[in-house]
Amino acid sequence: MLTFVLSVCALALAVLSAVIIYANYKEASNRWLGAYTASGLLWLLANLAANLTTDRHDNLIFSRLTLVGAALLPLAYLFFCVSFTHARLGRAKEVLACVPIVVLLCLVPTKLNISSVSQSDFTIQPGIAYLLLLIVFIGYFGYGISLLVENYRHAQQIRRQQLYFIIMGTLFTLIPGIVVSGILPLLGYSQAASFGPVVTVFFALFTAIAILKHHLFDIRFFVIRAAAYGFTVVLISLFYLLPAIWLMAHFVHVHLAGTTFIVLAFLSLLLTVAYRYLRKLFDRLTKRIFYRHYYDPQDVLDQLSDLLAHTIDIARLQQGSKQIIVEALNIAMLEYWLDKDEHADISPTPLFRQARGQSVVVLDELSEHHALIEDFRAKDIAAVVRLRTTHGELGYLVLGFKKSGEPYSQKDKRLLSTIADEIAISLQNALHFEEIQNFNKTLQARIAQATNELRRTNDKLKALDETKDEFITMASHQLRTPLTSVKGYLSMVLEGDAGKLNAQQKQLLTQSFISSQRMVYLIADLLNLSRLNTGKFVIDSTPVDLTEVVQGEIDQLHETAKSRNLTLVYDRPASFPPMMLDETKIHQVVMNFIDNAIYYTPSGGTITIGLKETPTSVEYTVSDNGIGVPKAEQHRLFTKFYRAGNARRARPDGTGLGLFMAKKVIAAQGGTILFQSEEGKGSMFGFRFSKAKHMATLANMTEKKV
Repeated sequence: MLTFVLSVCALALAVLSAVIIYANYKEASNRWLGAYTASGLLWLLANLAANLTTDRHDNLIFSRLTLVGAALLPLAYLFFCVSFTHARLGRAKEVLACVPIVVLLCLVPTKLNISSVSQSDFTIQPGIAYLLLLIVFIGYFGYGISLLVENYRHAQQIRRQQLYFIIMGTLFTLIPGIVVSGILPLLGYSQAASFGPVVTVFFALFTAIAILKHHLFDIRFFVIRAAAYGFTVVLISLFYLLPAIWLMAHFVHVHLAGTTFIVLAFLSLLLTVAYRYLRKLFDRLTKRIFYRHYYDPQDVLDQLSDLLAHTIDIARLQQGSKQIIVEALNIAMLEYWLDKDEHADISPTPLFRQARGQSVVVLDELSEHHALIEDFRAKDIAAVVRLRTTHGELGYLVLGFKKSGEPYSQKDKRLLSTIADEIAISLQNALHFEEIQNFNKTLQARIAQATNELRRTNDKLKALDETKDEFITMASHQLRTPLTSVKGYLSMVLEGDAGKLNAQQKQLLTQSFISSQRMVYLIADLLNLSRLNTGKFVIDSTPVDLTEVVQGEIDQLHETAKSRNLTLVYDRPASFPPMMLDETKIHQVVMNFIDNAIYYTPSGGTITIGLKETPTSVEYTVSDNGIGVPKAEQHRLFTKFYRAGNARRARPDGTGLGLFMAKKVIAAQGGTILFQSEEGKGSMFGFRFSKAKHMATLANMTEKKV
């Protein structure tokens, strides 16, 4: 009874494996499900062989071999669930999943699998491999079921039905299988293990229901072809075999033995299977001999479609399609006459008017009185095909006569008409692509030309800029000497060295002194800008007392502030650490911030100058309640020659170099610019230096004094 059950189950699994794999062997889920059923089949066959053998040694061998199919079963199931649910294990986890299976396969021929078989009733003594197999079954099937359940929660109706039957089949296989093949043998009921492989049929049964009822796999085409082919083989085999047996028995008086009958049956089956291949061979031979000019229109269209799908180049498209059509129709000549080409000295358009708008015109079918027919025949043209799309006509396919001398048939005309539509669309796409390519080439050429012109212009601008820098440097040096003299003499006159001045004289000379001072600062900015551009901007750091620097600039600008009715407030620190800075350039920055505050603060305003020391830094700030800087323009404030709109209105003669140079000077010495502003409420400008980097040491101070 057990042998019969195992045989039936083995047959069912074999059929199901073939159906699943051949239904769609390219799909990973099909392959793994086929591998699962094939593993179950190996398990069944080993058990069947163990039950059929009467030798204890053979029984031990086959009993141990049952572990092969049993070990491969959970691995195939796990990978089926992964591929069916589109989960991702990763390469490392896939390799790790194979390790326990490899270990089990290595234990197959050892005593750790089955230590012995009883002499009397062939009962087995399972080893530690059974416990490992039980753990693998629970782990792999459990993880696979979790993937199916998770996929079930998010699946649509048909997919849910498929997953339901797969999950149910797994449960009906797993639970009895663990009990019969795992737990009972370990408890001493080893004969129960023979029924273990039977449970795999439950999964096969539920899978078959999912296939047939819920379209798990599309096997209809395979089943129909397999049934038809099998029925044909059996019928032809009987058609050959039975008459042969009857003739041999009645006329030749040969009585067939069992072996001879089996050989004849096998040869008949072999002949039946070989018949289809022999027929194909003779079909090719007869076609080559008697149907040399025959062609399959679908094969021609397939070749052409493959060409058009992979070619966008017009030349390759024309050459490839020419070869396909010439070989299929066996014609002497084929040419493209496109509208963009001007090599065609006569136009086929009047022929199509006579042919009432047909897409294919065969000249032999037209009236002999048509004036163009003779011209075309003089060029060995036998047929013309119109190439047109919904956007208009592209041109014509011009065909020569067939080499066989046969006329163009209706079949040829239908093929050419279909071909013309496909070629016209592809040609139009290729022409558009060519236009885009030509446009790109033209555009690239124009860009290259514009780039060269821009490069030449840029070189000229660089030369002009260098000339400008040289002029500024020269002019600044030439202006600074006489300006220093003017400023010095004005200072002497204001101090009374040339006699006592009345109030009006003093006021006019003070304004002249202030203007000369502004010119000195402007020349200094221009010189520093020129040095920046030429790479000669150098920082000469010496110990500097910032309190003296700030006080000196306030004293010089005091009269200017007073003339504009502004109050300068400076709380000078009692003590302040000396800093390693470029004294000349830091003078210029300190002055620039105060000077800007004076010119951009309305009459009656207050300017507060601050100099403070923190544990880590020193800060210099100039705050005013003037016009401020618009928020939208603040990000460009420290760029060269830039001035905010309200600043240009308040002081039209500004250069836009003061803040630019101030930032360059501070940054070159490792400091940070400070800036805050709100339009209409005032601004704060300043800088910050780190004490750790810039504080002057005692050695520096001593060196300066010496």
